[in-house]
Amino acid sequence: MTNKYSIYKIRKSRNEFEALLRIYGVSNTLLSKVMIVNYATSKKFLSDPSRVRFIHAKRLADYLGLQIQDIVDTIVYDLN
Repeated sequence: MTNKYSIYKIRKSRNEFEALLRIYGVSNTLLSKVMIVNYATSKKFLSDPSRVRFIHAKRLADYLGLQIQDIVDTIVYDLN
């Protein structure tokens, strides 16, 4: 974990999806590059993770070295 993403910032995350990204050190700019979307779209994904499409979740899972089901479960957890 980098100094940029301290435990305080992780706890202040708006949702579990954002917290997962902060744990792995993924900034909004990096998220937009990984998902191949523009910066404004990645901001919308952070505020409302249910907007993330399957292909974007797949790209993120491949980048983080996770299963796509882990990303989907994190997004679904916020819906409940």
